[in-house]
Amino acid sequence: MDTQQILGKISQYYRIVADGGWVEMFVYLVVGFLLANIVSRAFARLGRLRRIPAQPLRFIRKLVVVCIWLLAGFQALQAVGVDLVSILGAAGVAGIAIGFASQTALSNLISGFFLISERSFSPGDYVRVNSLEGTVEGINLLSIYLRQPDNALIRVPCELLIKNPVVNLTKDDIRRCDFDLGVDYGSDTEKVERVIRRVMQEHPMLLSEPAPVVQFSGFGDSSLNLHIGAWCKTADYHTVRYAFAGALLKAFAGEGISIPFPIRDVRMQRDA
Repeated sequence: MDTQQILGKISQYYRIVADGGWVEMFVYLVVGFLLANIVSRAFARLGRLRRIPAQPLRFIRKLVVVCIWLLAGFQALQAVGVDLVSILGAAGVAGIAIGFASQTALSNLISGFFLISERSFSPGDYVRVNSLEGTVEGINLLSIYLRQPDNALIRVPCELLIKNPVVNLTKDDIRRCDFDLGVDYGSDTEKVERVIRRVMQEHPMLLSEPAPVVQFSGFGDSSLNLHIGAWCKTADYHTVRYAFAGALLKAFAGEGISIPFPIRDVRMQRDA
C-alpha cells in the first residue's frame, strides 16, 4: 500500500469520526477540562489571599466546577447525537421517586449551606449540641465531624445543627469555670467565702479580670448552697477546672469546712 492509499484511508476514517461528532465531543471535553482547571486555580489563588473564608470558597469552587463539567458533558453528548430531551424526560420521572427517598439528604444539604455561610463555628472550635460535644474537625455540606475528649469521632447531620441550639464554647479567648457546691448549715458563710476567694487569688491560671463570683444561691435539703465562677483562658479551661476543684477541696479540709451529704433515716415497723 503506497502513501497515497494510506492518506486516503486516514481521510476516510477521519470523515467517519467527524461525521459522527466524535471529534466535536472530544473538543468539548477538553475545553471543559481546561476551564475546570483554570477555575480551580483561580479559587486557590483567592484562598491564599484569605479575604474569603475557606469553607464558603470551597463550596463555591465545587459548584462552579460541577456546572462546567455538566455543561461540557451535555454538549459532548449532543455532538454524538444523544437525545438528551428524552433522557431528561425519563430522568424527571425517576427523579420524583428519588426525590421522595432523599428528602433527608436534601434537608442536610440545605442546612450545610446555611452553616457554611453563617460561620457560627469553625474547625478547631469546641461546640455542644444537645448531648453531643467535641472539637469540630470538619464541616461538610451534609454533616460535621466532632472529636470527643475520649478521641471518638462523631458525625453530626447538618439538619440537627440547624434545628437545635449550638453552643460554641471556644468562640472567645476566655471562659468561666462554674461550680455549685454546698456547706453545712452550721458553717460561717463569710469564712467560706474568704477561703474560696483566697483559693482564687492564689491559683496562677485564674484571671482577676473579669472579677470572679461567689454567691449564696439557696437552701438545700442538707446544705447552704453556693455558686462559684472564676475566669480563665479558654485554652486552659479543662486543666484549670480540675485543678481549681482540687484546690477548693484541700482548702476546705484545712479550714474545717464540711461539704455535707444527704442523710436518710430508715425506720422499720414490726407487725403486731
